[in-house]
Amino acid sequence: MRNVIDEVPGKFRAVLVQLLRERDPGLLAALQARERPTPDQQEAVIDVMSGAFTEHLGADYEPTARGVLIDDALGAFLARWPAEELDEPRR
Repeated sequence: MRNVIDEVPGKFRAVLVQLLRERDPGLLAALQARERPTPDQQEAVIDVMSGAFTEHLGADYEPTARGVLIDDALGAFLARWPAEELDEPRR
């Protein structure tokens, strides 16, 4: 069975896993046990990634290279798991 984390493109998976492991290991475990996230889990991922992103802004409020990677990883997660898809029943 592929899980939520497996569906994130490889180049972004590592940063997603690292941040979830550090900030919300329970959420990481839950996503590794499901085929698709719940809307609440999606919101929790957004919270974790957004918090990490804001910690990687430079003096001019431009994201550092790490900030760009975090933002891109969140974008990849949301592209794979858009909110409207999570609200629809599985077919």
